[in-house]
Amino acid sequence: MNQNAKQPNNTTAPQKKKNGKRNLVILILMFLLLVCLFIVQCQLNKVKQQAIEEQKLSELALRQQQILDSLRAEQAKADSLKALEDARIADSLRLADSLHTADSLANIKPPINKDSLKNIRDSIRAVRKARRDSLDSLAKLDKAKQDSLDKARVADSLRNSDKVPPTAEITPPAGRYYDPIKLRVKCDEIKCKTFLSIGDTLNPQDASKPIDYNKTGSVFFYAADSVGNRTAWEEAKYDMASDNICGKNAFPVPVGSKTVCVDAYEYPNQPDATPKDMVSQEEAANICKNEGKHLCSIEEWQAACRGKDGFKFSYGNSYKQSKCNTNTKAAKRSGRKTQCRSWFGMYDMNGNLWEWTSSTSKQHPDKFLVAGGAWNTNNESSCSVSKFSFYPQNQYPSVGFRCCK
Repeated sequence: MNQNAKQPNNTTAPQKKKNGKRNLVILILMFLLLVCLFIVQCQLNKVKQQAIEEQKLSELALRQQQILDSLRAEQAKADSLKALEDARIADSLRLADSLHTADSLANIKPPINKDSLKNIRDSIRAVRKARRDSLDSLAKLDKAKQDSLDKARVADSLRNSDKVPPTAEITPPAGRYYDPIKLRVKCDEIKCKTFLSIGDTLNPQDASKPIDYNKTGSVFFYAADSVGNRTAWEEAKYDMASDNICGKNAFPVPVGSKTVCVDAYEYPNQPDATPKDMVSQEEAANICKNEGKHLCSIEEWQAACRGKDGFKFSYGNSYKQSKCNTNTKAAKRSGRKTQCRSWFGMYDMNGNLWEWTSSTSKQHPDKFLVAGGAWNTNNESSCSVSKFSFYPQNQYPSVGFRCCK
């Protein structure tokens, strides 16, 4: 029984030993398999990493190409702008330099690294800035062009709507003078050009500045406004005399068969002086007498006012509001209205103050005539107008006088 029991034990020991070796081989094989798997995994990771790197490089290359394409597009736009506005853009050289820089960058294939990408971005910024500057310049030029067109349209509109020529007047006005004068033509509009021609209309010259003159004859003049309207040639006749027999601030006037010296200004007969009003006819006559003169008669006064051509007004036959002080609220200083001058040299005979005369009214022998109108009598200020409803002893705020000799 014991021998039968020990036999199986002797047969299992080698089997166990054999099984142990097999297990060891399996373990070794499994270890080697794991090692192989690890190596394979490492290799796969490496391959994957290389694929990622290659993908990154491909993406960077694609991005670079896109940037270069953008540069070329920007360059093409800038070239187009330059071609359209080359003659007008003041900074075209700077734009050309920028575009030349873009051309150079487009032809370079830099390596894919941070520095090259930074350079490309800087180049793009430079080109875009140049393009913005160019567009700004174009905008400014377009605005200037538009402003010019707007001004031209306004000028055209003014030309179409304004068909009225300006008013021109020559100063000093036509008449007799005893000293050389300085001629100048004035205009009633801003930005108006004036011209005069001596003797005829063949030699016009700028009349905005004084021109020395000392010649008997005609002077022709005209004015043109800013929209092209101009006056017709006007004529002013001058008589440059040298025989003033009347002394200071008085000039000779032929009255019938005699010559009378008439004061150039309303009393006190001084240029730029305030003319005397609130004076009775009796007081006016006494003042003239004390100065060795007499109060002008209506005939003497009207002869001085009408001039050699017998005008209705001292300056002509038609009423012109701007010539004399006839439409205001008070008298002005003597001679301030330079165009209000008669041929013989008397100022303010139309308007400013009524003037006492030594002549009585035929209808009312106790009343004296006053002549010439006042500051508010408008076209009722002619050389022929006179009134007789003034008592010699009364004083009036609108009545003055001048003396004759």
